[in-house]
Amino acid sequence: MRNQFAALAVLAIAARATFAQVPLPDAKQVTLEAPIESVTLYLNRAMITRACALPDEQGTYEIRIEGLPPSIDAGSLSARTEGAKLLDVRFEAKTVAVDPSTNQELRAAIAALEANQRAAELLALRMAKVNDQNNLLNAIASKTATESAKDFGSKSLDPEALAKQVAFLDESREKLITQRTELEAAQRANADEAKALQAKVNELGGKTDVARAAVVSVGKSQRGAARLLVNYLVSDAGWAPEYAIRAVDSGDDATDALTVEFNAEIRQRSGEDWSDISLTLSTAEPTRRPAPPEIGSEYLDVRPPVVAGEKDSDDKRAYKSSLKDMPRKAPGRPGGAPAPSSGGVGGGGGGFTGGFGDDGIEEAESIKLGVELERTYADAAAEGGAVVNYPIPRKVTVPSDSSRTRSQRVATIELKPEFSHVARPIVDPTVYLRAKARNSSSYRLISGRARIFVGDDSVGQITLPTVTPGAEVVFWLGGDPRIESRRTLVSKETREQGVFGKASVTTWKWRIDIVSAASGVTTLEVADRIAVSRNEQIKVELKDLSLALSTDEKYLKDERVRGILRWTLDLPGRSKDGKPTERSISWTVQESHPTEVAVGSSSSAMP
Repeated sequence: MRNQFAALAVLAIAARATFAQVPLPDAKQVTLEAPIESVTLYLNRAMITRACALPDEQGTYEIRIEGLPPSIDAGSLSARTEGAKLLDVRFEAKTVAVDPSTNQELRAAIAALEANQRAAELLALRMAKVNDQNNLLNAIASKTATESAKDFGSKSLDPEALAKQVAFLDESREKLITQRTELEAAQRANADEAKALQAKVNELGGKTDVARAAVVSVGKSQRGAARLLVNYLVSDAGWAPEYAIRAVDSGDDATDALTVEFNAEIRQRSGEDWSDISLTLSTAEPTRRPAPPEIGSEYLDVRPPVVAGEKDSDDKRAYKSSLKDMPRKAPGRPGGAPAPSSGGVGGGGGGFTGGFGDDGIEEAESIKLGVELERTYADAAAEGGAVVNYPIPRKVTVPSDSSRTRSQRVATIELKPEFSHVARPIVDPTVYLRAKARNSSSYRLISGRARIFVGDDSVGQITLPTVTPGAEVVFWLGGDPRIESRRTLVSKETREQGVFGKASVTTWKWRIDIVSAASGVTTLEVADRIAVSRNEQIKVELKDLSLALSTDEKYLKDERVRGILRWTLDLPGRSKDGKPTERSISWTVQESHPTEVAVGSSSSAMP
């Protein structure tokens, strides 16, 4: 039974393919105008929908929709009807001659190309003439040399006449070399001009063109209104998100509002204009596979020991061969929170170098300048699979233009941020302004370029990561010149102690000074570090803190164990008489180890 169904399916497909090439008998052939009604613009292509009204009378019709663009994906052509029955749809393309008389610019380009071709023919004839002359001179030189060899030593040899012949040959050859060099240069210039002229003719439509049409067969069983909609994909079109993030300053204090302007940068070079259409922006991939890929197997085996100089055995060769078929797991971890990066967005040179490891505050990670997104592993894993559509609420016109892109506003999102300042003077004396906000809109902001504005000042460009509705995002808004930080080593002392076992003890005293000329109270987060011992013989102690460390659970769990020191304080602004406020944080670090033990450190910040 299954084989019978398969055979019937094959016959049905073959019958449909044959049917699609031949007009339906008694079908009325009608050419209709079907203007573009709507466009779904994907990231790298677009789905075009054309629509037209069908004839009122009942009957079978073969409808032709002409003028389809060169960028069409013919295999994507489809159609549907409203008030009629769809019988067949096919794509037709045929070469037609272009009448240049209807296009003055094309006519001029073709004339210039033909003149260039005539010039190329003339240059070829001149080059052939030079080659003939060169062959003639070679024959004369050969004959002269032969006759001179016969007369050499005899009275009939005329040295003066021979010298004149040699001079004549030399002068003639020099002239031919000059002519050949000039002709070769002219031929190269002619060939370059021909390429440019041919490209111009092609751009204007060429001497021939391809007429593309959708041919749709429909049947109407009764009179009445009916519609035909034709869909197809085009290339050379797409969009990319672009954002303007504006922190609004209401006075001398820190900013108090944050706005995200969500724009779409549209590229439209499909070859047909989209006039007064309904536009939807989509993150979908229209050619996505309908089924998931198969999951491959993963194998574990015992790695044979490696002996220097030993040749591979059969087992080792088999083991190495099996490794080629094993999947490779990419390193990395989800949900990382990047820090400000170098070349950042502040007036003070912006940011510090992210990814500190042993040389700074954050672990080495992939850094995205100025923005960090706090999200769960599930959010990160689901990010790639979500499809989002952004309908533009008004009709738009997007002409086909290869010279520029068009910006289209998608939405303006007002956020409710929490502003604070961050000082990390161990790596950068600049104090940075930070805004935390939750995406309270229904828009899923996909990753794209964003420009940061604080008041009227542009403070840099970042890459905004994907932000789902409800997710919290952190914006770094550059350095705040009203607040300064400085880290100072107050003292360092090394001594030996102990009676039976000598120990080397080093004590560092550190201080961070903060100066604020802001007019109001600022929430300030200050960060530093203390070395972490990886050996029980080395002891590191933190003492004499002038201000208690942060008690935030996430900080204690993720960063304190790595030696990161973090304080959070409310920093008053300048006094009524305009004098800046000064605050200091101090602490002591003591490290001890047996004197016979050599201690190494990869840290460059700890003296």
